[in-house]
Amino acid sequence: MKNSILFFLLLLAINVQAQLEDCSACDTISYTSKDISKNSLYDLQLLRNEIFARHQYIFKDERLLEYFQEYLWYQPDYNNPAEVHLNSIENSNITLFKKAEGSIKKKRQRLFSELSELKRVLKQKDTITISLFMNNALEKQENLDGVINELNTIFSKIELRDVNWYRDTAIYSVSIDNGFLIRKTELRIDGDDVRLSTGDLTHSEIMKEPFKYGSNYYSESEYSSIWIFKFDGQQLRLVEHIVAG
Repeated sequence: MKNSILFFLLLLAINVQAQLEDCSACDTISYTSKDISKNSLYDLQLLRNEIFARHQYIFKDERLLEYFQEYLWYQPDYNNPAEVHLNSIENSNITLFKKAEGSIKKKRQRLFSELSELKRVLKQKDTITISLFMNNALEKQENLDGVINELNTIFSKIELRDVNWYRDTAIYSVSIDNGFLIRKTELRIDGDDVRLSTGDLTHSEIMKEPFKYGSNYYSESEYSSIWIFKFDGQQLRLVEHIVAG
């Protein structure tokens, strides 16, 4: 009985993980979408290129080349570059990875469509549509105009077309130092978590001794408001609003 339970737990852990760690068996195993359901875009791109690396392919992309040079199994002959011939299983896995990569890119496009729509309805003060984004939380807000104004202020400083990704995180951050304090506005995306934030974070960098005469800055001036959203692949919805300071 105990062995059966242990086997079940092991099987469950494997199914929950559903993340392919490397492509050492990509020439003999045809993987499915379930096998890579937890892999990120960054993971998938590396897996796809690993198939070529295991044939000792010499990458033109210097950073990919440096990445695979860290592995002992990658020993290309630079004087006599290998010709890469993939078998049907490897080609099938490449097709699978590319399809999954495409799905993630489409999901990101959808996310930015949602952010653009939220920005638009906030500007128009379309409270009905805004309430949908906020999971009807706005109905509980005593200062509805204040909420809309704050989110409008955040979006006014964020250029959605200029948000860039590094691996699986995207950010657009603006900091302003007005000689008294540093105010920061930010959009940050980590997977399905989206954060819009604004805050007066700390004293100006010109204040060498901010708590002595010559400055009237107090730590009580520090303030932070964070709007946390969750993206399910189609819709962006508020899950929490945190205020500190």
